[in-house]
Amino acid sequence: MKTTETHIVIGAGIAGCLSALFRKRAGFRVILLDRNRSEASDAYPVCTETSNIVSENHSGAEYPFDPQSARDCFDGRLNNEKFFPEIIYGGKDYTRIIASQSMICAGVDILARCRRNMDVIRTHYEQRCREDTANRVFGNPDLLCQEIAGVDGVRDVAGAFVTPQRGLNPLFVATTLEWELRCTGVEFRQGACVTAIKPLNDGRYEVELQDSERGQTEIVADQVSLCSAAHAFQLAKWLKPDFAFPPIYMALREILYVSLPDGTDKNFTCLKLENEYGGMLSPLNDECAMVYYPPAAHILNCNLDPVSGNYPQPYRDFLAKGHPEQHERARWTLEALRRFYPELNRSEILGTYLKVAINSVADSRVRRNLGVYQLMPACTMTILPKWTMCVVNVRKEMDLVLGHSCSTGNMDREEMVHCRHEVANYQLETPAEWAIEPELLRGLALRHAANMKVPELLAKPMQSLIPS
Repeated sequence: MKTTETHIVIGAGIAGCLSALFRKRAGFRVILLDRNRSEASDAYPVCTETSNIVSENHSGAEYPFDPQSARDCFDGRLNNEKFFPEIIYGGKDYTRIIASQSMICAGVDILARCRRNMDVIRTHYEQRCREDTANRVFGNPDLLCQEIAGVDGVRDVAGAFVTPQRGLNPLFVATTLEWELRCTGVEFRQGACVTAIKPLNDGRYEVELQDSERGQTEIVADQVSLCSAAHAFQLAKWLKPDFAFPPIYMALREILYVSLPDGTDKNFTCLKLENEYGGMLSPLNDECAMVYYPPAAHILNCNLDPVSGNYPQPYRDFLAKGHPEQHERARWTLEALRRFYPELNRSEILGTYLKVAINSVADSRVRRNLGVYQLMPACTMTILPKWTMCVVNVRKEMDLVLGHSCSTGNMDREEMVHCRHEVANYQLETPAEWAIEPELLRGLALRHAANMKVPELLAKPMQSLIPS
């Protein structure tokens, strides 16, 4: 490169970590900032907020009411399959999408809708395979979504499908990302709260920080990436007050981790559609699971302030102090899901989490990709309505990043072509011994449990991953 550019990425969730890693892969100096500090001296605080309660690498199979949502999610899942290593799944198999008989009896033929949606996913996969044979990562398109009669140990089932959707372990995701950040040499600054972003006359940016160790500091960057989930909208407004984003709906939801004292024989997520007719059981191993029941989980749905980009005040209050019905909703969730999943009969609540889901429409059955915003030259903002879209979006971001470097003369066209090839073929690799010695992986993952505020039981992989 003619000039080594300094890039600042704000937010060390899944979007920020990938933005930092891809930029580093392209040859830039990268500084990744996160406002949180680690509970463990030997671990970065990655995926500590929005990304800490994630259970699924969505394939679109959970969106039978909107074909475009299914296509968006599938494109994300396809790119994720090429990028992420097998270890993030912790031994979990493909998800079972379950249609409830009671919903059909109530007048909504959810099984027929699911079948149509599976056809949408198959057709879209066939198209992607025709475009590029490297996309054939899930095998024969005809076998992509297999319908099965039912799922043992689940009540109220009219039919079920095994699809490319797959449950993952958020602790193993954080462990993998931290490993890559260290290996690639991304500079990580924790406890760094951004207080201002100012464009300079030479096209660069000054980022002001309140650093818990250094005090008030400034960093000058050639390019900036805003990846702090919904907080990025507020940062964008600081930088560009006239920035007009579309209506952003923010759903406040409650998700639980629970114990499995009787164990489970499921090494996959069960996702029963929909609303009061079902709910999610996502075992992380034979000792704990994530559960979600829509009627109890869906607390509020409000718009982000279009002028300031701030969270709605009720959300800020709930996230700071907790929802007054939090424990009642948790009990409601567990009682409701026991109707469907016998292994929850003696379960206890290990953790209750209020999470904000970002959407471009008010209907939770629609989940389109929001993508990457070019706020100003050399400044992007990435918003993930679903974790699944992370790789798709970072590749779009890198097109903007490399194009800007080329336009300013910091990179010539030949270098740009080389860098695009590098990021296009980028894959995460983890040490082979992590799979051979699960206790080594567990030890690394345990460092992140406190940072992510999740039960330590999550650090154990599925039995299917543990060598006999």
